[in-house]
Amino acid sequence: MTQQTYTERLRLVREAIDKILSGSQAWRFGDRQYTRADLGTLQRMETHYARLAAKEQAASRGRSRIRYVGF
Repeated sequence: MTQQTYTERLRLVREAIDKILSGSQAWRFGDRQYTRADLGTLQRMETHYARLAAKEQAASRGRSRIRYVGF
């Protein structure tokens, strides 16, 4: 199994948000009901992954931010 990048995870979260907004929050197969994560949780995940994906993309372009902190 390959490890997902933050950019890929961000794409998946945004797809899940789109599905919720299009009306497929919950569905039923026979006697089982399935529900996606709630919109608020997905929006928090989107913010988190967007920040990490931006850092990931900057690092891949050679623009990583390194901060040195003295104690």
